[in-house]
Amino acid sequence: MPTTARSASSSEWPVKTNSKFQVDLAIHLASSLRDARRNYRRRLKRCRQKFSEKAVHDLRVETRRLLALLDFLEAAQFNGTPGKTRKILKQRLDAFDELRDTQVQLQLLKPLWPEFPEAKPLRKLLRRHEQRLIKQTCKNVRGTRPGQLTRKLKQLEKQIRDVSATKPKTDDRRIAVTTLRDCFDQVAGLRRRIRGRDPAAIHRMRVAFKRFRYMSELLQPFLPGLTNERIHRMRKFQAAAGDIQDLEILLAKLDQFVQEREVPAASLKKLRGELSRRKKLALDLFMERIDDLFEFQPAETAKQN
Repeated sequence: MPTTARSASSSEWPVKTNSKFQVDLAIHLASSLRDARRNYRRRLKRCRQKFSEKAVHDLRVETRRLLALLDFLEAAQFNGTPGKTRKILKQRLDAFDELRDTQVQLQLLKPLWPEFPEAKPLRKLLRRHEQRLIKQTCKNVRGTRPGQLTRKLKQLEKQIRDVSATKPKTDDRRIAVTTLRDCFDQVAGLRRRIRGRDPAAIHRMRVAFKRFRYMSELLQPFLPGLTNERIHRMRKFQAAAGDIQDLEILLAKLDQFVQEREVPAASLKKLRGELSRRKKLALDLFMERIDDLFEFQPAETAKQN
């Protein structure tokens, strides 16, 4: 298929002529990109002003929504997808990982402190670690220059709208379902690789499922069977896998502290045993329902008229 010619005055991401994109879908994608871009700017501004746990969470959610949209454009063979912009967003998302993990660990341990007073050194260490990460991450966020990213996203939005004005109408639902099914197939493939109770393999599947879930939410208007209740069940499925990963990371962090002699091993023995028990329970419960995954498989596309 021919591509739009590129010149010194042309956009950074030339749009490939693709008859798959029809007017309504392209308009929806452009509007979704505009909303996601504006929400991202608002969340970033709030995070720079008040670096709270909620502000960080909301910014991460908006970043994931933008990434899901870019992922869909790429999967649907829209050649205007800005790889560099996606890389910037992913780097910004990853910058919060360690802080997010530490805050989740403190939340997991909060109800356990009265039962394990001997682990008090761990609580102090995690809080001190959190404060250091907040200062570091806050500095990075406040040093972010959103202007360049905004310009690139606006440029991409315009390109999508241009597509909506030039492409003939086809079956929007077919495009949405076909692309979403390809994404789901990647999740299903990772499911088939899980042997026994393997937290690392479950985590890989969960990461792919999260991408599938965000993409599903993006395409919900074109998928009549994708109800809010179904999306709610998808979130619960993802959260169940996330519980395993959170406990896995926490146990690894305890081992690291002991190895680095930050906390005495004896003070964590009982706590570690309780966390291991909870991880085993989370694994057992998730493995009992792991094949609920296939309830979320997108429906077959309708036959061509």
